[in-house]
Amino acid sequence: MLNLSPEQEIIVMQDFDKHLQVLASAGSGKTRVLTERIRYILNNTKKDKVLAFTFTNKAAEEMKSRLEDCDETQKRLWVSTIHSVGQRIIEKYGHNIGLPENLHIFDRDKDRMEVFIHSLRNSDIDIDEYLNVNDSKEHKDRMSILQSYMDAFSEIKRELWSKDEAEAKYPDSDIWKYFQDYQEALIESAGIDYDDLLLYSHKILLNFDWVSKIYRSQYKHICVDEAQDLNKAQYEFIKTLCGKDAKSILMVGDPDQMIYGFIGSSKDYLCSQYINDFKPLQFKLNKNYRSSKSVISAANRIKPDAQRESDFAIDGLFELNTFNSEQEEAEDIILKIDRFLKIKKHPDIESEITLQSMVVIARNRFVFKELEKQLKTRNLPYNLKKSERQSESSTKIAKVFDYALRVKLNPKDWVNGKKLYKLLEVPLPSSWNGDILRELAVEVSALDVPDKHMIHKTIICINEIDIEEPNMPKLFKKLEELIYIQLKSDPSADKIEEINLSLNEVNEFKSAWTNFKKNGLGSTLTAFRNAMALGQLSQTTHSNGLTLSTVHTMKGLEKDIVFLIGMCEGVFPDYRAKTQKQLEEERNNAFVAVTRAKRWLFVSYPMKRTMPWGATKSQVRSRFFQDLKRS
Repeated sequence: MLNLSPEQEIIVMQDFDKHLQVLASAGSGKTRVLTERIRYILNNTKKDKVLAFTFTNKAAEEMKSRLEDCDETQKRLWVSTIHSVGQRIIEKYGHNIGLPENLHIFDRDKDRMEVFIHSLRNSDIDIDEYLNVNDSKEHKDRMSILQSYMDAFSEIKRELWSKDEAEAKYPDSDIWKYFQDYQEALIESAGIDYDDLLLYSHKILLNFDWVSKIYRSQYKHICVDEAQDLNKAQYEFIKTLCGKDAKSILMVGDPDQMIYGFIGSSKDYLCSQYINDFKPLQFKLNKNYRSSKSVISAANRIKPDAQRESDFAIDGLFELNTFNSEQEEAEDIILKIDRFLKIKKHPDIESEITLQSMVVIARNRFVFKELEKQLKTRNLPYNLKKSERQSESSTKIAKVFDYALRVKLNPKDWVNGKKLYKLLEVPLPSSWNGDILRELAVEVSALDVPDKHMIHKTIICINEIDIEEPNMPKLFKKLEELIYIQLKSDPSADKIEEINLSLNEVNEFKSAWTNFKKNGLGSTLTAFRNAMALGQLSQTTHSNGLTLSTVHTMKGLEKDIVFLIGMCEGVFPDYRAKTQKQLEEERNNAFVAVTRAKRWLFVSYPMKRTMPWGATKSQVRSRFFQDLKRS
């Protein structure tokens, strides 16, 4: 067991039949307490298994790595996101509620919208006429209306609403009819969306207690990380899974770091609902062992009395800066970075100062625009931290690979099938059944395009692959060969650039497969595709470049040196935050951003910003910037 503070040790060594609630502030050792509690259970029981829920796949990997030295980890511990557990339940028991086998997860917003529009067509709504407007603003407004329905569908699923509850929230909108039509269109396409993972798995657990009992009999101890971010569907899923048979439940979280209200998260599930349902012993950890005194002091200006210093906290550095423009703000950051890299060593920072020691945090990605421009001009390497879920490929060959792979697994997937046919400018088939890829390969062979051979062979290779026992290394090798053959036929500078990008994107799929096999997530093509959809195969960035990250993607991470930029009213807090609840969540976001810093924190505000439409506009200091100015 690692060295623990007296407060941490009391929690870790509680009896195995106790339910526990731990409210743990940033830097207070939350992850340590969680992992050491798991270690304590595994080391001091003979057969008891532990199921640990995390909010992200990265957090799951972090937890598993901390427990690698525990002999029983592989046999008696399952660390997973809630959605991944839900997916496994659907895969095994979905047929009990009438779901087809091998469901495809529509993980992209555009794909889900396409399914919704399709469902409207099937309901004899002339949606194509509705969207056929020349005015771009009007078209955007109409798409926004459709998106509001999609948002409502997600809300229905997250809140587990009945027909009456949904219609009460959205009167005079026919919301339930559109919702049911959308759900039917998904199933007809042999698919589900991300929110369905919990909707359907919860339904299975609720209606078939014998399924719940299978999991309860295996996993006597349930641990939940970042429990302040639970929404209703997630909480009810855990509650139903545990029932009254769980030996112990541990929920750990920090109400001050609840930043996912836009997907229905609420601290109430951790702070009140869990208390009412399970009567846990309650503990609080608020001593920050991670950050310097300066950082802790800044955090307490955002959230008064949220944190206490450890006895060993160093002074550190906190600096507030006002700049005339975003350009000046970016220039100052780069000057500081250059200076820090030159000094290499500082008593405040344990290891050598590198670009990896630093992060630039902003409320949204648009704020990085000027900084990115200047980093490129100065040839400073950087990486913009992305979410775990896969983004769509940009090159033709990578798109062909992605779309064709999805169609191979699910011939009813007309969404990606249509994208594939349109990409290749081939007439759409009469139906989405049968040997779609073989038929497409024949169509492609008749095309008169420069990359015909490469595309034709790629489609054939994917069509011939064995879903249950796929030889993916062979497929990737073949793809690389085809790309190089294409390069030989056209060695122009533009083609070289395109080919390099294609190779990079194919290598991303290759790395994902390697990660899939290494982590023991399965062996079939279906399992691989689902793992990608669930973000289980996202690569940890090992780049030597500077990290740029939004607050949400930086959650749970830390750096020695943090730059928090763009602190303007309307940016941070976000202009869409109107209610007291939304503004409080924005304050939580600011608290999270500040507490990512271990040693040095630099917060800045530009008096002028370039807006998305190109105009330059004067800015007002963020209220959080003003709070940080308080002595």
